[in-house]
Amino acid sequence: MLKTASALRGFEICYLSSCVGVEDIFYMVIRIGSVVLSLAGVFALILGLLLWSHRAPQMVSLHMLLGLLLVCALWVIGIAQAFAQSGSWLMAACAIVVGALVLVLGMIQSSLMVGEFHWIIQVIHLLLGLTAIGIGHVIAARARRAQS
Repeated sequence: MLKTASALRGFEICYLSSCVGVEDIFYMVIRIGSVVLSLAGVFALILGLLLWSHRAPQMVSLHMLLGLLLVCALWVIGIAQAFAQSGSWLMAACAIVVGALVLVLGMIQSSLMVGEFHWIIQVIHLLLGLTAIGIGHVIAARARRAQS
């Protein structure tokens, strides 16, 4: 059974005479997830634009891997902040839904609206990806503000 941070408040995890509270671990996970989200997002965006301009068609797999990494980081940030003391399950749900939409659209976009209007699907995928990055950073900033 999962215990929320409020049930774990006051508990510490100790290793080699240094102790950290459970809340600190949630914020550390959010901070690391935010860095991974930023890096994966920037590289996925660059590769996506190269793919869109037909300059790097062999990089589709790497772009998909970076997108998966971005979505996983978004989910980790969303769930970690939900378990933190001032967390919001609504924001976690938004992160999960937006991440799932990015993944699903990214996986099936090549078969949607094939032809001269395929750019519409590409723009939607781009906007969803940027939204995922934005939501992740909003959640991480909210967690940082709550920590201080």
